[in-house]
Amino acid sequence: MIARLSPQQKQQFDSAWKAYGEHRYADAVAIHQLLLKDFPGDPILLKFASDAALNGGDAGFVVKMIQPIAQADPDDWQAAAMLTRACAETGNTSCRDAGIAHMLDLHQRGITPPRFLQYAVESVKLGENTLLISTSLEPWGYYKIYANGKVSDSAGKLFLSITLESNDIDQPGFAKEHPDEAAKGMRLFSLDAYRETGLNETGQRTQTHYTFKFFEGQPSYATIREEFLKVANGTTSPMSSRSGLIVP
Repeated sequence: MIARLSPQQKQQFDSAWKAYGEHRYADAVAIHQLLLKDFPGDPILLKFASDAALNGGDAGFVVKMIQPIAQADPDDWQAAAMLTRACAETGNTSCRDAGIAHMLDLHQRGITPPRFLQYAVESVKLGENTLLISTSLEPWGYYKIYANGKVSDSAGKLFLSITLESNDIDQPGFAKEHPDEAAKGMRLFSLDAYRETGLNETGQRTQTHYTFKFFEGQPSYATIREEFLKVANGTTSPMSSRSGLIVP
């Protein structure tokens, strides 16, 4: 598509990209909409416009723009991911859950890129703070993370991470207590959080790690969302905590 742009259109496209980089999402959307008048229905432009609209908080726009692309090509993982988030942020939980299941299917069939292990499902405003919830297409990291939430302040600075984990270390004890369930593939999960506590005297990054609760089996997205919100809002208390250097 970019190769088909005239010099003036290319300048518009670059302006939209610059606006996006400067977090002027509404400006980026407006410029892409101008380009869409010249290239109606172009999927690349629609995805750029939708990505900017999602970051700008206009999920309703994204549903209208992306749904036709996702329906025309169910294997378009980018459109599927954007539509899933747009559904979540407009409160369409059935569409959200169908999208999460569809994204997992795309991953299992090898449609998503190999390194694309997680995607954002929902951004939630919490007063001056923002919680961005992502779900994993497959567990990643040392602690086997299945979902995570990033809580940022009004300036966009991250100060709290929330995770749904299924650490391999916890599984032998779970299997001993629940042999039948473990034999069927059920795992023990934990709800954890990591609060940034600055640098120590030698300049090393430190955190406080909290464990809030355990789940026998993987909880649904609805449950994960509810628990993440409790942690982010400070309305639940941890079972345990420890502070120190960040563990790789």
